[in-house]
Amino acid sequence: MIKIILLCTLTLFLFSCSPIPKIIVLHDPLTADEHLSLGLSYESNGEFDIAIKEYKKALNKDRKDHRPLYYLGNAYYKKREYENAEKFYIKALDIAQDNSDIRNNISWLYIDTDRFEDALKEIYIALTIKTDPNYLDTLANIYYKIGKYDSAIKTLQDAMSITSSSDTNLLYNEYRLLGDAYEKMGRITASKEAREKAEEYRKGVQ
Repeated sequence: MIKIILLCTLTLFLFSCSPIPKIIVLHDPLTADEHLSLGLSYESNGEFDIAIKEYKKALNKDRKDHRPLYYLGNAYYKKREYENAEKFYIKALDIAQDNSDIRNNISWLYIDTDRFEDALKEIYIALTIKTDPNYLDTLANIYYKIGKYDSAIKTLQDAMSITSSSDTNLLYNEYRLLGDAYEKMGRITASKEAREKAEEYRKGVQ
């Protein structure tokens, strides 16, 4: 019994003399914008998982900023994780309802998941906010997908009339889809000409 008491007393003495462990609080020195820049850099290199981590860090810095949510939507979209992408796009729209780029991108998500009515709804809203050749290209793709080839052709012509000559990538996509739409309409010569033009832009020849 004495040994036990002495042991307990010694234990209490040693514990009371031990220094109290310090709690280390890690401070994130980067701003939200710096995390976003890092995320965009990783995303451009195809490192989507790391980009997502950076966007989430930015979101933790400022939950009222729509950009981290939008970029998260883009990253998940590129990973083809469409449910996550839609979730973050919708959250971004809750903050920035007039952001036409978000609506254009969520429209593409709906195209890829065969939700064409939803895609049309979003791109129509985007076009009421801003007339942009990229949005018209999106609309033309929807028309093509649902078999409205004449509407696709007209929309592509409208898009090409305001597309910058320096935007060769968009022009390539426009002429390529135009060639496909003409083929569906049985206009073989027009289809061939459009595809030849698309090939010129693909090679960077104007």
